[in-house]
Amino acid sequence: MALDTENAVADSAPAKKVSTRHPIAFWFFFWGEFAERASYYGMRTILTLYLTAAVGLAATEASPIQYYFKAAVYFLPLLGGFVADRFFGKYWTIVGFSIPYVAGHFILGIPDRTAVYIALALLAGGSGVIKPNISTLMGKTYDEQRPGQEKLLSSAFLWFYFSINIGSLISTFALPAIRNLYAGPIPDPKLLGPAYALAWQFPAIDPVKLVELVTRPRLQHAYALAFQFPAWLMVIALAVFAAGKPFYAKDKIVRRPQTSPEERAERWRTLIKLAGIFAMIIFFWIPYEHNDTIWVHFIRDYVRLPSIPHGAFFGYPKTDFQIAPDQVQSLNPLFVLIFAPFFVWFFRKTDPNGRVFTATNRMLLGFGMAAISSGLMLAAGSLAAGSPQSPQGYIVPEAQKLSVLWPAVAYITLTLAEVLIYGTGLELSYTAAPQSMKGFITGCFLATIGIADLVDSRIGRLYGGSLPDPLDKRGPLSTAWFFGVMSLIAIVAMVGFFFVGRRLQRHSAAEASPAPE
Repeated sequence: MALDTENAVADSAPAKKVSTRHPIAFWFFFWGEFAERASYYGMRTILTLYLTAAVGLAATEASPIQYYFKAAVYFLPLLGGFVADRFFGKYWTIVGFSIPYVAGHFILGIPDRTAVYIALALLAGGSGVIKPNISTLMGKTYDEQRPGQEKLLSSAFLWFYFSINIGSLISTFALPAIRNLYAGPIPDPKLLGPAYALAWQFPAIDPVKLVELVTRPRLQHAYALAFQFPAWLMVIALAVFAAGKPFYAKDKIVRRPQTSPEERAERWRTLIKLAGIFAMIIFFWIPYEHNDTIWVHFIRDYVRLPSIPHGAFFGYPKTDFQIAPDQVQSLNPLFVLIFAPFFVWFFRKTDPNGRVFTATNRMLLGFGMAAISSGLMLAAGSLAAGSPQSPQGYIVPEAQKLSVLWPAVAYITLTLAEVLIYGTGLELSYTAAPQSMKGFITGCFLATIGIADLVDSRIGRLYGGSLPDPLDKRGPLSTAWFFGVMSLIAIVAMVGFFFVGRRLQRHSAAEASPAPE
């Protein structure tokens, strides 16, 4: 009888209340991801000019290296998820691949082709394999420690996304500044001017080789110091993540059985359903992925860059500071931080039922913005004075250079397209996939970026507007023709998505409607 009473009391006791505050693990995820992404995007910001100015590659040689690197970063998440799920677990996969990731940052500062290839292989492996496991481990931690708190998990992912872009914003602006602090602006007029004047007086002297002799040792030293910043950031990221291990979810390795014929058939049906969307997204990424390579070379050669007056930021800089060509990229993370929350509020406020701004309509708007961005670069390329036939070392006079507003507005418009297409496309892919293959479809979505980079590794060789390069190492297309081709691809993607999106909407409506008796 006493036993029955105890059971009755236990049954009537209220369930333990789940906390609505973020678990301690969240802060380790937040700061770890902040440092890791700052490290990755900072390194990538200065990579293209490092390959040309310090390593000595032509733009048509440097750009494909960067495209191959980015392609590997977006293909390797498929491997990263598999390795973590089947063998090592998420925590030890992240820690294990972070160590060569750190080493890659330090090796990258060695201005040698072989060292660059080794460093980029280590960086791609680290970033790509880690990428899918951090967010998944955080999601599992919330499922285990805050069950049922979906709004709290959504908030965590929002702050997680913000940590990525805040880290990216700081590093994309800081690394070119650190490099220029030791090397001077690139190109440095104080060095280039006298060098070219001397070369004109003595025609036997090759002006480009003379400038390289003067500037390259300083540049190599400056880049080596600049790459220390992301290297130590990655050390901090690894230390912060490892310190949070006691607070993470229990990492269980689940060896799943082989896929059944029914699951394979369902996987193919889903892929066929989304194939048109994925194909058009690849066409979006093709012109987009030039923003940290070809765009930077174009800005370096043809754009008049402004200066920040001394003391603008709490007493820094001590003297006037000229914006670097690759520093303009910081507009991308800045406007991601502005556009992402704005559109969440705007769509919820103006169209709470999602009838007007459907997923496909939002993406179509993004494709339109991408076409406008490519059109702006086409206009800038048409106004530029360069061509593949300009002599090696030709410098556009400062008075004839374009306003920085051309690429700046193009970057902002491209960021608007990215927010509308990337976020919405990821959501659309996730919701269209059945529960058993959501991770696989998400991986396929990310792989569209890798495919675009592989395409760009060939297209980038066509750019012929890099003025410091010798004629035999330039591509056949002038700035106007190259950006014209990119504009055409963006327009084709927009028109193609209009029809693909309508087809997907009809398909989804047919699935949602009840079947006739």
